[in-house]
Amino acid sequence: MTATATAGSLAPTAARDGRVAWLRETWPSIFGLVAFFVVWELLIRVTNTPAFIVPTPSAIVGRFWTQLPSLLYELTYTLAAASIGLLIGLAIGIAGAVAMVQWRILERSLFPVAVLIKLIPFVAIAPLLSVWLGYQLQPKIVLAALITFFPVLVNCVTGLRSVDPLALEFFESIGANRRETLGLLRWPAALPYLFAALKVTLHLAIVGASVGEYFAAEHGIGHVIARTSELLQIQSLFSAALLLVLLGITIVVVTNVIERRVIYWHESMLTSGGGRA
Repeated sequence: MTATATAGSLAPTAARDGRVAWLRETWPSIFGLVAFFVVWELLIRVTNTPAFIVPTPSAIVGRFWTQLPSLLYELTYTLAAASIGLLIGLAIGIAGAVAMVQWRILERSLFPVAVLIKLIPFVAIAPLLSVWLGYQLQPKIVLAALITFFPVLVNCVTGLRSVDPLALEFFESIGANRRETLGLLRWPAALPYLFAALKVTLHLAIVGASVGEYFAAEHGIGHVIARTSELLQIQSLFSAALLLVLLGITIVVVTNVIERRVIYWHESMLTSGGGRA
């Protein structure tokens, strides 16, 4: 009974300590954001800057709430294109990384092609993709896939090769084949690098889809931004951008939580206090 009572008394204490630690880590970011928006609001009011040039944060938030249902509807199109493009980019990047690590000749022949694709100015080819593929989801999906696969490829190649040489020699000494070495040794080593790539590519996929929508689309947040920009509806433009910002913050938080759960054993999680509670 004593042990049970002790455990029951320790649980609220641990939860309280966790909340205190979370507040200690996040309050500088919260304070910085609040200070930024307060200074922005004051500068616009003091300088009497017209709303059609730069609106105040309070005006943007007000317009955001009134347009939230329609913005969420448009966001579904952006998320659909970004999600499908991201999955394609992930599949191509991971498959290409595995192939390059297993066969060095493929790296020497395919990596220059990947670099060439990376150097393509996607803003320039977005209108061409719309001409080639139409005005539906297809050009946005292709753009999102093109813009996301290269970070995945580079990070996965680096991660797959970051294995401990002694562990690799041990696997070779016991006769492990390539599939076993990949699944049991190289893939766990690549997971932290893959999550690092995801933190970048998740946002890039949304940016790619939005850029495609900006140039040619009937729906999507990029289309909303393009239309409101042409009509000088600056508050509506900023409210659409605000939705993308909130989506980006949500993506970062969710990705960090998943990362802590999946690679809790990695030293980066242990040293940052990201291990299991």
